[in-house]
Amino acid sequence: MLRQVFLSLLFFLTLSNANARLLDKMVAVFNDKVITLSQLKRVNQNLAARRNISPGVYTKIKYNDAEISKIIIRRYMTREKLAELGYIINDDQVESQIKSTEKRLRLNRKALLQFLKSNNMTFDEYFEIIRETIEYNIFYSRVIRPLISITEQEIKNYYYRNNLKNKTVAFRYNLIDFSMDASAMTSKMKKSFKNMLRKFQTNGVLPNKYSELQTNELGNITEEGLTADLKNVLKRTDQGSFSNPIKLGNAYHVFFIKKKDLVASSNYKKARLKIREQLFQNTASKVTSLWFKRENNKHYIKYFF
Repeated sequence: MLRQVFLSLLFFLTLSNANARLLDKMVAVFNDKVITLSQLKRVNQNLAARRNISPGVYTKIKYNDAEISKIIIRRYMTREKLAELGYIINDDQVESQIKSTEKRLRLNRKALLQFLKSNNMTFDEYFEIIRETIEYNIFYSRVIRPLISITEQEIKNYYYRNNLKNKTVAFRYNLIDFSMDASAMTSKMKKSFKNMLRKFQTNGVLPNKYSELQTNELGNITEEGLTADLKNVLKRTDQGSFSNPIKLGNAYHVFFIKKKDLVASSNYKKARLKIREQLFQNTASKVTSLWFKRENNKHYIKYFF
C-alpha cells in the first residue's frame, strides 16, 4: 500500500501546480526507481551514438518505448547482481576508462566533448553509458559466460549441416543398423519406424508388429562405396540421432549414428573457432534473456504503456 501511495505521489508531482500541465509521464517502475517518458525519448535521440559506444547493450537500430524501458530495467538488475557479487563501479573507474579511450583514440577532453556534442550527447550521459558498459562486460563474463557450454559435437554438427553440398567433406561413421524386410512393413509402419526406434531406445519396448526387426552394429564405415542416397541420409543426420528410413535392397533401414567424424578435417579446423564463437553468441542471447526473465520475479516491476 505504501508503495502505491509513493508511486501516485511521484506521478502527481510531475504536474505543474499553476496550469496542471503534464511535464513528464511515468512509464515504468523498477522497485523504488521510476522510469519516465523523457528518459526514453532521450535514449532514442542519441541511440546511434549509444550503439557505437556500447554495442553489447544497445544492439538494435531502432527500439520502441517498451524495449527501451526493458533496457533500463536490465541495467538496474545488472547493477544489483554485481553489487551482490561485490562489484561496484565507482566514478574513478569510469573516469579511468574514459581517459584510456581518449589515449587510444588520441583525443583530448576538448575533442571528446566536441565529438559528443556532434552526436547529440552530453558528457554526463556519456559518463553513465561508460559505467553501464563496464557493468555489462563484468556481468557477461561473471554471470552469463559460466552458464554457457558449447560442445565439440555441437560445433561439428553445425559444420556438417552447413557443408552438406560440399563434396570435399567426407565422413567416418560408427552406426547401428536397424532393418526390416520390406514385405513385412506397411506404409504406416514405415512412417513410424524412426519414432518407434526413439521410443524403443528409452523404454526398451518393441511393438509386436516390429518383431522381425534386425540390428547390426557397423563400425568405422567411410563414405567410400556407399550409394549416393545413403551418403545423403547419413550426412544429414547428427551424431546421437536416428536417420530417416531408407530402402536398401529388399529392406528398410534406419541408422543410429553413434559417432560421426570428418575424414579430412583441415577445413573444419580452420572454421572451428569461428563456429564456436557464433554458437556461443547465439546461445548467450538466449541464456541472457532467460536469466533476466527469471530475475524479474525477484523485483517489483510495473509498466504503464
